[in-house]
Amino acid sequence: MTSLRSSGYVDPGWDHGTAQDAKKKKVRCNYCGKVVSGGIYRLKQHLARVSGEVTYCEKAPEEVCLKMKEIMEGCRIGKKPKQIEYDEQAYLNFPSNDDIEEEENVSYRNKGKQLMGDKGLVINMAPLRSLGYVDPGWEHGIARDERKKKVKCNYCDKIVSGGINRFKQHLARIPGEVAPCKSAPEEVYLKIKENMKWHRTGRRHRRPETKQTSPFYMHSENEDEEDEQEEDDSHLEKLLMGDKKRFTSDFKRSEPISKKLKPEGNIVNSPKSQVPGKVSRKEVMSAISKFFYHAGVPTHAANSPYFHKMLEMVGQYGQDLVGPTSGMLSGRFLQDEILTIKTYLAEYKASWAVTGCSILADSWKDSQNRTLINVLVSCPRGLYFVSSVDATEFVEDAPSLFKFLDKYVDEMGEENVVQVITENTPSYQAAGKMLEEKRQNLFWTPCAASCIEQMLEDFTKIKWVSECIEKGQKITKLIYNHIWLSTLMKKEYTGGQELLTPSFTRYSSSFLTLQTLMDQRVSLKRLFQSSKWLSSQVSKSEEGEEVEKIVTNATFWKKVQYVRRSVGPVLEVLQKINSDDGLSMAYIYNDMYKAKLAIKSNHGDDARKYGNLWSIIDNHWNSSLNHPLYLAAYYLNPSYRYRPDFVSYPEVVRGFNLCIVKFEPNSSRRISASKQISDFGSAKADFGTDLAISTRTELNPAAWWQQHGINCLELQQIAVRILSQTCSCYGCEHNWSIYDQIHNQRHNRVGQKRLNEFVYVHYNLRLRERQIRKMMPNTSGSMDTFLQESLLYDWIVKPEKQPYQEDEELCSEMEQGDAYENGLVEFEEGNGEGRKGSLQVVTLTDMEPLANNVGDEDDDLNFLDDGLSD
Repeated sequence: MTSLRSSGYVDPGWDHGTAQDAKKKKVRCNYCGKVVSGGIYRLKQHLARVSGEVTYCEKAPEEVCLKMKEIMEGCRIGKKPKQIEYDEQAYLNFPSNDDIEEEENVSYRNKGKQLMGDKGLVINMAPLRSLGYVDPGWEHGIARDERKKKVKCNYCDKIVSGGINRFKQHLARIPGEVAPCKSAPEEVYLKIKENMKWHRTGRRHRRPETKQTSPFYMHSENEDEEDEQEEDDSHLEKLLMGDKKRFTSDFKRSEPISKKLKPEGNIVNSPKSQVPGKVSRKEVMSAISKFFYHAGVPTHAANSPYFHKMLEMVGQYGQDLVGPTSGMLSGRFLQDEILTIKTYLAEYKASWAVTGCSILADSWKDSQNRTLINVLVSCPRGLYFVSSVDATEFVEDAPSLFKFLDKYVDEMGEENVVQVITENTPSYQAAGKMLEEKRQNLFWTPCAASCIEQMLEDFTKIKWVSECIEKGQKITKLIYNHIWLSTLMKKEYTGGQELLTPSFTRYSSSFLTLQTLMDQRVSLKRLFQSSKWLSSQVSKSEEGEEVEKIVTNATFWKKVQYVRRSVGPVLEVLQKINSDDGLSMAYIYNDMYKAKLAIKSNHGDDARKYGNLWSIIDNHWNSSLNHPLYLAAYYLNPSYRYRPDFVSYPEVVRGFNLCIVKFEPNSSRRISASKQISDFGSAKADFGTDLAISTRTELNPAAWWQQHGINCLELQQIAVRILSQTCSCYGCEHNWSIYDQIHNQRHNRVGQKRLNEFVYVHYNLRLRERQIRKMMPNTSGSMDTFLQESLLYDWIVKPEKQPYQEDEELCSEMEQGDAYENGLVEFEEGNGEGRKGSLQVVTLTDMEPLANNVGDEDDDLNFLDDGLSD
């Protein structure tokens, strides 16, 4: 039968205490402030000063003490209750029954006996689990079957048969029926032991007639949970059998149950709480915001599609939703999510037999300067996160790195792995050679994105480039360290656009921000010539005067244009490598070649202006990027191979031949693949059909080979595996806060295992989200503030100085009025999209083309003539 507390009864003890947890097992006394464990019954013992189980309350008024004593006395003696007159329909609205309707004045206990003894009455009660009760044992174990009769221990991994009750005996180390758990923490042992003590005591003292309630629980999934729920409600049942005055007076304070119970057929539904008044949208948003602030959730988490799906599902569920406990989140729901992820990742793995895969070892350093390696697997279906490892102790040791990488090759299957991509450090180079010596059918490949980032770093060492970046940083530091100035700029001059432009890496972010400064040069000149700027105290400071001179200096913008023309083509290659498409192997060789030609053309074929840039590119290309896979992918890409200007350079042919030997160990099949090259080169058979010709540039190169290479199966197999790979080991943002939790401190074996499961789910959900965004047009991922600051630290942060109070007051009204209006008013109208001024990950297609000139005076770059020799 449904517990009496769910039928509307409010225990009088709640007038004198406050629940401290969701299950109401801990109650704070309103008089002495003590938190009493054991529920409302223990609090009443505390107030009534009943000795034996809880300390006395010395501060409770005497009348409260007497009242609680009277209540407790009625519970303890168990005397026969007096007859209570009440309106039957005002108490329980059961389906009609002739025997029941004849009696109007029957006690609660006699009424219950009569109902339970009537075999013709069928009452289909909801299981206790659906009423919100969750056995505390589930926080420490995971069900291994649908009936939950087998439970796996989170601490020793033992599978206990017999349901949650037997599992709690295992945790509480109760001998006789199950082996004790020696790995459970002491606090867990004590907590479950206390729970079992109360549970067993309650079962011993139940009266025989309570066994008649079993038909009412015939649909429950776990008898142990039912027993515990009965014991929790036993004190309420005793109270209802007590004094008539107390019973009736308590019910007068509560709403009649007949108004809450809505019978449907033969089912007595559990009542819902009183519907509160409709709250405003602002109150709801305020409550959500408080959760973010209290839990320390990054605000960009509000952009997560899972957050919005959660709100949608909560709204559809309606009122009375009880959220999951922390134990549920780290227990059964976490395991369910892992199972879901592994289900769709099984589809990824099934495709590796055809396309192969790449193992990515993404190395990065956290805020505590530890070297972490995120291991991922890439294939055309998407990215798959495997694990995150703290490699601080072995990242410089080549043999240890080799063993680390070799372990994951075994895990993924050597026959599936095309390449292992890492950074191009000496230790990784040595480990990569050791890996290739052991594994003859795969490549070690340096990360192309990391190599291009090193190119950009070397670009910053050129005199004119470093000068422009240094002056550009002075501009952004001044603006972003004066709130009123940045607000004024966005409101009146840049149309809400930001100057800071974060990208995937530090140096690409710097050059893209310099690009944005160039695009906003006219707006910046107007800002620093405005009356508001000239009348401010900042304009009269040394820093303000210096920045004003920089912005109004035409030569500075000529130099920025030089930097833009020099670095822009390389930035385009980096953006393409790190795009959501990911399959950049087929294009990297040609893209770098085109970038060199674009730089030469941008500088009017003047070797004095582009010579040093070419030297930097060639230095990194020859040492890192001239890889056999890149050369073979260029050769096999139909969009390049059939162009009139295609040239089979010797290095390209040699790289392609090496790949054939690497990926086809069988000698006869290797010879067949070599013979089929001529058919591909001369577009014979299926390569020369109208469909194949028309889709050379339209289809992904790997997909083109799968469709039109059916006449050359040996060559097709090699081509598809090469063209289906990426050339970057970058996964996603390195700043995700969950990594700090995992690597911040040492944990016991169980705690570390659970944290590793958290990061496994976290990272794969983020990668899944990115995969979904890729399929949705006009969507881009935003970066959070922490990542922006880490990538653009030198463009934002400067030594703290005392703010100019008058300037802050001058523009505070403008700042508050405009920002609040644009934010909250749109918010109230239901606009949940990002603001105009929010920082987004950009691509070069969003910017002005490189050919866009500063103006007539900027076409002439002769300012370089005086200093080219420096």
